[in-house]
This record gives sequence, structure tokens and C-alpha cells, in this order.
Amino acid sequence: MMYQPARALELLRMGCGRPGAVFREGQEEAIRQVVSGNNRILVVQKTGWGKSFVYFIATKLLREAGMGPALLVSPLLALMRNQIAAASRMGIRAETINSDNQEQWSEVEQAVQHGRVDILLISPERLANERFLNEVLAAIADRVALVVIDEAHCISDWGHDFRPHYRLIERIVRTLPPNLRLLATTATREPR
Repeated sequence: MMYQPARALELLRMGCGRPGAVFREGQEEAIRQVVSGNNRILVVQKTGWGKSFVYFIATKLLREAGMGPALLVSPLLALMRNQIAAASRMGIRAETINSDNQEQWSEVEQAVQHGRVDILLISPERLANERFLNEVLAAIADRVALVVIDEAHCISDWGHDFRPHYRLIERIVRTLPPNLRLLATTATREPR
């Protein structure tokens, strides 16, 4: 897919609410890489750099090009709430399935299956849930345009103490088609 720099900049400005905003060093290149389909990308940047802009802008550009939804694995409920608010400022239809909104799961699942969600935010525990895998993810798996793993350092040997289900992501990623876009983001790194 062709990257659209003017549209990406417009989305950045909408997302941060500043008409004169410009990309930080490396942001636009990361978005371009994701959108262009360079399949496996790791973005390691400090907190506050704007990693969420990378996946939200890429998601919006992919959806505008007629591609399927994105799936974002995120560990913190408070972070999910902030991310959904940021996504909506860019016109991105973001929903979440997590332990705080069980009464909405059915409604969200229907919206996802009918193409009314641009990005679905889920916890690593929900991703590992057999019902979610078999009934929700299986129904849209062939349409997912992008998988994002936020706080990717939790996959490492030491990070899984924080969220043990992150260890399962590695196995799930191995089953993904090799041409599926995969973006991992973190502000924390260690050699492994």
C-alpha cells in the first residue's frame, strides 16, 4: 500500500489537537514502514514519544485503503481508556474487550465481526482466552490488517512476571501469516 504523508500529518494534528504539530524523529518512518507492509517492526522509544500515534495513524490509513481492523494487545486498563480517547480524536472506531466491560462484550464482538471497529484493544489475558480465540478472533483472522503488541518488553524472560500471558503472545505470533503486519512497541528494552 502507498503511504500518504499529507494524510498522516493531518491525522497526527487531529490526534494531538495541535494544528502545527510535526512528527517526532522516527515517527513518520515507523508509520510508513507499517503501512507499506514491511511485516515485523519493533519500535523502542521513551515514554511520551508517541508510540500510540504510530499504530493509530497506521490503522486509520490502512482502514481508509479498505483493509481490515487492527488488533492491539495492551496490558493496562487505564492505558486502554486513554488510547480509545486518543483514537476517537482521529476518527478511529476503537473498542475494547477486557475485564472492566464484560456486560459489553457481546455488543463489541458483534461490531468487530460486522466491520464496525477499526482497532480492537484487548488484554493479553483476553487474547489467551480460548473463547475469544475461537469465537471472536477466528471470525476476523483473515481480515486483520495489523497486530500491535504494546509494552512488548513483557514478552522477555523478566517482563512476564508483570503479565504472564504475554508469554503466550510469542506462540500466537508464530501462527500468524508471515505477511501480516506486526508492530511491537515498548519504552523498555533489554538485550533479549
